[in-house]
Amino acid sequence: MAARLGLNEQQKLALDKELKAAQTERKASMEKMRALREEMKRDAFVERQAKEERLKEILTEEQYAKLQEVKKDGQRARVQGQRNRGEIRGRTNRNEARFSSRNNRRNIGKRMMMQKRNAEMKERAKEKNEPKKDGGN
Repeated sequence: MAARLGLNEQQKLALDKELKAAQTERKASMEKMRALREEMKRDAFVERQAKEERLKEILTEEQYAKLQEVKKDGQRARVQGQRNRGEIRGRTNRNEARFSSRNNRRNIGKRMMMQKRNAEMKERAKEKNEPKKDGGN
C-alpha cells in the first residue's frame, strides 16, 4: 500500500502506527460488544426462568403441561413456515432465488417485453399531452 501511495519512510511509520491503533481499538470494541451480548443472553435466560416459575405458580400441573404443548406446536409451525419460505440457514432466501442467474435468463424475454411496453406507454402519454398543430381554433 505504501508503494501505491508513494509514501516516504516517515509517512510509512505514521500510517503503520495509525492502522495498528485502529486495529487494537476495533478489537477492544468487538470484545466489549461480545461481553454485552453474553450478558444480555444471561439476563434473558434468567428472565425466562423467572417467567416459567411465575406461570407454574399460577397454573395447575395439567394446565402448565398443555401450555408447554401449545408452545411446542407453535414453534413447530413457525419453523415449518420458515422452511417453506426458505429462511432456514443453508437454504436460499426467496429473493436470492428470484434474482439468481438462472431465473434472470428465464426472465430476459419478460423484461424486454415490459421495457418495450413501458416505452410504448410513455410515447402514447407524450402524444396525448402534445397540443394539436392542425391550425384549428
